Parts: sequence; structure tokens; C-alpha cells
Amino acid sequence: MFEKRRKEIAARRAEIRALLAGEGAVDMDALEKELDTLDAEERELDRREAATRRLNSGADLEGRNGQQGGHGDRGSGDDGGSGGATPGPVNPIAGGGEARGGLPAGVESRAAYLADLQGIPLQDVEARAQRFAEGGRMEITTDALCRSLTLTSGNIAQPTRVSGINPGQNIVSGIVDMVRVVDANGMGEDSVAYEVSGGQTAATKKDDGTAPATTDPVLRIAKITPVLISTLSYVSRNIQRTTPLNYQGRVSEGALTALRKKTGGLIVTGDPAATIPEPTGILKAAAIEAGSDVEIGKIDEKTLRTIALKYGGANNVEGGGVLLLNKDDLIAFGDIRGTSEKKAVYEIEFSENSTTTGTIKDGGLAVKFCIVDELPALSKTTSAAGSYCMAYGKPLAYQLDLFGPYTVEVSRDYKFAEGLLAVMGEAMIGGNVITENGFLRIKKKASAGA
Repeated sequence: MFEKRRKEIAARRAEIRALLAGEGAVDMDALEKELDTLDAEERELDRREAATRRLNSGADLEGRNGQQGGHGDRGSGDDGGSGGATPGPVNPIAGGGEARGGLPAGVESRAAYLADLQGIPLQDVEARAQRFAEGGRMEITTDALCRSLTLTSGNIAQPTRVSGINPGQNIVSGIVDMVRVVDANGMGEDSVAYEVSGGQTAATKKDDGTAPATTDPVLRIAKITPVLISTLSYVSRNIQRTTPLNYQGRVSEGALTALRKKTGGLIVTGDPAATIPEPTGILKAAAIEAGSDVEIGKIDEKTLRTIALKYGGANNVEGGGVLLLNKDDLIAFGDIRGTSEKKAVYEIEFSENSTTTGTIKDGGLAVKFCIVDELPALSKTTSAAGSYCMAYGKPLAYQLDLFGPYTVEVSRDYKFAEGLLAVMGEAMIGGNVITENGFLRIKKKASAGA
């Protein structure tokens, strides 16, 4: 009965897994509720099955103890098994009865029970019981510690389950998930054309028979070349012995996080002319004209309007931009107060389920922001005059090419003597701004009062 229902539960989970992996729409709330129900039912089956086995093993032990006369750990009587002997305390491991083959009586049934619970061969559990009988010490696998083990009738051991690894604070800028991402697997280089505004002009025809002057649209190419980024970290092998959790998998996930953080920084500050070439970042993109840069000396009550309203061409103001800035500059925006009522000039709201993006509001003006730690803070005196401190524009104006999937490799040999696992993550990426003046770059002015 138990096995049949377990198979039905497994089959339904497989169906749900297929639904989630498919492209069709799914009701996540309903599926999550159903999964919770299946988990609860499976736990109930475990309890019922354990109770059934407990009863069966108890009946078996009763029969044996009745035949053997209550010797062993249940107390000592005379050699004839006198009925007047006072029973001693019950050993929850060994049970009652006389010794058989060096093992306390009753070990065989308990060994079978433990073996069945843990899914390991009976011989291993019998050997473990033998070591315990001889030395008074038992080793239990970490997998076994995650279960509730019934050692004997009336004695239930419920070891504390080791909790998961609590994640650290987020270090990845949200810009990684905002830009245009292109699968460039197998490509050696990507060339993206973009049009320069004002390249093609209109002319008025003055006289019949006279053709107007012709002008051609001006197109330029933004090149995206592959660059290898990597991360290397180490983790102790000992932690795998102290917990049943998959630390190696956690570290592999950490390698991906490090790659994403590096990519986020390169999207903004990457320098293709560096000693080790990097993807072209927003601050180094040729598609952005230096003449469009805005110089700001300090963050004040006019800063947000100055940035947002200068983005776009001569005859328009582009909406939908995102302000990229250092966290310290975000704090500086929040610190600005009015001259009379001393109220905050800017209202800052974080996006739902995000710690790096949100909105800065100034009256009727609302501008989205994204924290980028790699940018210097305009509000800090340590930032040099003339340095780029912010950028404002549409994230889709930047294209990030993935020249293949990222890889994470774990080596047990590199730091073997030190007892460390070496975890290396690698990814081949490239990027560039693919729209003329797709971003407005904000430069720190030499004079803070200007």
C-alpha cells in the first residue's frame, strides 16, 4: 500500500516538473500548493510505515524475549532464569536476550530496521552494531542524522537537522538583468550597426528640373569581442563531514554569483584598451559622444531634473531611463533637504524583491535607479574631478553577448595537502553600447559649487 502511493506521488511530481520545464503557462500558486500537499502526504506515509515496522519488530522481540527468559541487558537473574529477578534498565541499542555471536540479542532485528530506514546494506549496520558492542561507540552517517530513527520500542531519537547555509548579502548589480542579452555561442566577434541621427537631411527643391541635394544615412558599427572572465575560490573539505548539506553545490553557486558581479561592473566600467582587454563599458563606449556628457559639482535639489531632462536629442526628452550610481550617491540624494520646511526633497523607493533597484521621486518626476558599486561616488571627496560618476539611459541600449555557457569546475587535487577544494568559474562574454548616445554620462565637475 505504501509503495503504491509513493509511486503515484513520484509520478505526479514528474508531471509537475514537466509542466514547469515547458513553455506553456502554469498556475504557480496551485502547483506550489499541490507540492506542499504531496510533501505532507509523503511525510505521513513515512510515519505510518515506521510505526508499522516498529510494531512488527516489537512483536518479534517479544517472542524472542519470552523464549530466552529475559537475560542480557534487561536484568540479571540466576542461571535458571528465575522469575523473581528484578529487570534492569533497557538498553535502547542492544535490547534484551542473551548474547549471540558476540552481539547482544535483539541486534539483528534492530539492525534490519535501521538498515531499511537508512537504505544501506544490512551487513553495514550489523558491523556498526558490532563496533558499538565492543567499543561503546557508534558512527552514523550524516544522511541518517537527517531522519527520525526509532531505536527501540518507546525510545525515539530526533536529531536536530542542520539548517541550510544562510546566503550573504547581495553583491550583484541589477544592471546585469536589465541589458539586452544575446546568445553569441560559436561566434568569434559580433558587429552591431547603429544609425547616427542627423546623418540624412532634407532639402527644399527650388526650381523645376533641379534635383535636391542628396545626403546618405550615417551608420556605424559597434564591435563586441569575446573576453574571458574567471573566478577562483577555495572551500574546506572538512565542512562536508560536519553537515549533510551539499557545500560544493553552494560554492559552485557562489562562483556564478562572482561572475555575475564582475559582469555587472564591466557593463559600466569595462575598458577594451586595458592591459588585459575588457568588454566595452558604458563609460568607454564610442557610440556616446563626449559632447553629450553632463558635468555636476555636487548633488542638490536640481540634480535629478538636470540629468533626466538632458537625456535625448535636441528636440525631445527620452523617457524610460535608469540612473546608474554608487550607493553613497543614493544616500546623498536622500539627504537633500528643503530650505524652509527641511523636508526630504527626494523620495526613494526600492523595487519589490530587489535590493539594488528602485525609484527616486522629485515631485512629479520619477526616475528609476540601479546601484553599481564599481562607479565612484560623486558625493565623496576621494572621487577625482573629471571622473565619470553616474550614467543615465535605457539599459537595452547596451548589448551583452554570451559566447557560450558559463562553466564551474571543482578540483580535489590542486589544494589536496591543504584539505581544500578549488572551485573555478569561467565565462566568455562581450558587450558594447549599440545605440547612439544611448546613455548620458555624468562627470564630476572640478568646482563643487558650480
